[in-house]
Amino acid sequence: MIENFKKRIFDIPIQDRSSLLRAFFFFYFVLCSWYTIRPVRNEMAVQAGLENLPGLLSIVLLVMLIANPVYSWLVSRINRNRIVLYFYLFFILNLLAFFFSWILLDASWRPLVAKSFYIWCNVFSFFVVSIFWVSMINYFSGSQAKLYFGIISAGGSIGAFSGSSIARFFSTQVCGSVSLSDWGPFSLILISVISLSIACFLSMSFTSEKNERDKILASDNISSSAIEPITDIATSPVLKNLSLYMVLWTCLMTFGWMIALGIVQEWSTDPCERTAFFARIEQIVTPLTLICQFLLTSFILRTIGIRKVLIIYGFILFAAIYFYEIYPQIMTVLIVVSILRTFEYGLSKPARESLFTKLEIEQRYKSTVFMDTFFTRGGEVIGSWFAAKGVLILGLSSMGATLFMIPFAALLSWTGYRSSKLLDE
Repeated sequence: MIENFKKRIFDIPIQDRSSLLRAFFFFYFVLCSWYTIRPVRNEMAVQAGLENLPGLLSIVLLVMLIANPVYSWLVSRINRNRIVLYFYLFFILNLLAFFFSWILLDASWRPLVAKSFYIWCNVFSFFVVSIFWVSMINYFSGSQAKLYFGIISAGGSIGAFSGSSIARFFSTQVCGSVSLSDWGPFSLILISVISLSIACFLSMSFTSEKNERDKILASDNISSSAIEPITDIATSPVLKNLSLYMVLWTCLMTFGWMIALGIVQEWSTDPCERTAFFARIEQIVTPLTLICQFLLTSFILRTIGIRKVLIIYGFILFAAIYFYEIYPQIMTVLIVVSILRTFEYGLSKPARESLFTKLEIEQRYKSTVFMDTFFTRGGEVIGSWFAAKGVLILGLSSMGATLFMIPFAALLSWTGYRSSKLLDE
């Protein structure tokens, strides 16, 4: 396995090594920026009350519904090689606005700022990562994606580890106030801003003209229609399947996460302890994901194939929910979440992004972002509402709710198979 890794590294063409290294660090700083503030976001979800989480996620979905047409309209009017730069600068301004709102406004405003920050984080996390992958799938070809996306993802994993380690270090400041009334947690925003600023700088070297396929298509302007991503998905069998896959994946993941948050809530009432626990999960996930990304991802995608990776995800997600039910312990959460996120970041995400490289250029710029944002958040809303309300309405026991997920897990595997088949993978 180690020899295979060495062979892959030294067999990378010289002309690709510089761009691969830059992409590696580009993703490092993107995820460092996000994971620095992610544990605080998770703690705010617990403090807001799990019964209120579906409502907050519904607001996130509404924001996504508004944001995506705006994004599509803007993409059609700006230089596509500057899309990452412009949107990341916008996110940096948002982060600074939250920081100064937290420290300058009266304390009575802070609960509203905290809830707004939770909602914004959910929007930020999907757009910032999706826009990064847009630049990657437009820069690298499909054959390069299978070879390099695992290594690039590893850069993100190291960034995630760095960000979560920083967050855990600052958890002593979070502990200083159970009500989160001081601005200690929000000091992490400044580190997030620095990381995202470096990512902005690195993004400027990635232009889509490198890809010969894009050279052919470059003469065609991206349509200015703001609703084109929606109409494309409605008419394209490939995009329909991929969209359904996104909804089912996040629905199952969120249903399991709601169960996990309930276990965490019963385990501890100390927000510092919970925040440190969330950060600890990220620190465990990162080395596991790195091992997978450096040593296994490329090998598995090339030998076992993208199709089997997408198919197996349904079985893994159902198994996770089942283990939460039969072993509702804090260690179960630690182990199950670590396995799920390792599979997601190490295999499932690179597999999906490899499929996206086969889409048309306009679909890559608009439809993939719409799927990565709106449909994934839609799945989260469905999963959270079912966990909070649907189980009670249907009169299901906790085990009954778990078994209720079986057909949806099977459908997830089927849509993964169908999507890969339609794209000849």
